[in-house]
Amino acid sequence: MLRKLAAVAVAATIGVAVAVVPAQAGSSKTVAVKNNAFAPTTVKIKKGDKVVWKWTQGGVPHNVTPANGNPGSKTSSKKGFTFAKTFSKAGTFKYICTIHPSQMKITVKVS
Repeated sequence: MLRKLAAVAVAATIGVAVAVVPAQAGSSKTVAVKNNAFAPTTVKIKKGDKVVWKWTQGGVPHNVTPANGNPGSKTSSKKGFTFAKTFSKAGTFKYICTIHPSQMKITVKVS
């Protein structure tokens, strides 16, 4: 019985220690959505980092959609609208605006 209590006490202590350690937040890169373009057109980040697309002009609708067709942002023409994506896997990811696919392209490189 004493061994079981000791094991529970150790497990509880480890659980508390893990719960107290804050997760390391990744960094963030901002991409401007303006003039029918993404700026910059290439972003390099590390796993766990976030890319934030920010509409810096209004009036023209845009969206941010993975080129592979997976879901992305909603379409907006409002200045100040943002879409954020945290990348948890390494690789090269291409995004487009489905309204202006030949003009609005960006590559996110995650290491």
